[in-house]
Amino acid sequence: MSRPAGRPAGGPSRSAAPRRRTAIVLALALGLTGCAQTGDFGRRNPNVVNDRILPAIGAAAAGSRSEPVSLFRGTDNEREMQDLAWAVVMPPLREQYRGRIIAELKRTRILPADRLRLEKENYVRNLLAIDFRSSAARYDRLIDDVTADTGRVEPFFEMAARVDVDDRARRRALDLAPDVTPAVREKALARIEENGLFIAWTRESFEERLIAYRYALDRLMIETPDRKADVALAALDAFEMVLKSLRPLGPPRGVFKG
Repeated sequence: MSRPAGRPAGGPSRSAAPRRRTAIVLALALGLTGCAQTGDFGRRNPNVVNDRILPAIGAAAAGSRSEPVSLFRGTDNEREMQDLAWAVVMPPLREQYRGRIIAELKRTRILPADRLRLEKENYVRNLLAIDFRSSAARYDRLIDDVTADTGRVEPFFEMAARVDVDDRARRRALDLAPDVTPAVREKALARIEENGLFIAWTRESFEERLIAYRYALDRLMIETPDRKADVALAALDAFEMVLKSLRPLGPPRGVFKG
């Protein structure tokens, strides 16, 4: 039997090789992600895996998807914004292991932000699986998570606004500075786009949490009714009110409090 034209004897097809490389990279990344941990104040724990290895893999993966990738060093405001977002994009319960892995793969851009979203049931399913001594403790944990997220909204979007100011200055510099090479211009515009994508992803994470928390309260009321449901509902309403106070400003992907 003759071989298909262009395929070497005994070798893989051209289309199979990229898929295999992608699978190897993802498997390596998933193994490394186990080292990613939350540090003080709900922020990511700095280490070589979080700060060097996974981002390097992610930059290559994002580039292969034709997404903007900039090799510019991060500004102080960009780093602070990313640190503040950590506790928002990471699932609130440590028991949400799969979700935490997915979030880290998205943060480092190994996966695109719109892939493998957690279903709204994931939070309450893990909450109900925790062996609390009292059913009321689950309401307490829900209230604590909602209150913590409400307190994260203003600091994150305040920092996102600062990043936007920096990006506007970056655009003005591109227009005014002489002898800007095409390569530098491309990297600068890519960083602006990266920041917009990151802000949008974080806002979506806030909104997804609100949906998951409301679903969790409904489930708790069905399974273990408690008077603390009123406190939880008030906390959820306050969280939603803060999120609704945000308004779009600038490009559609750059959403922050202005």
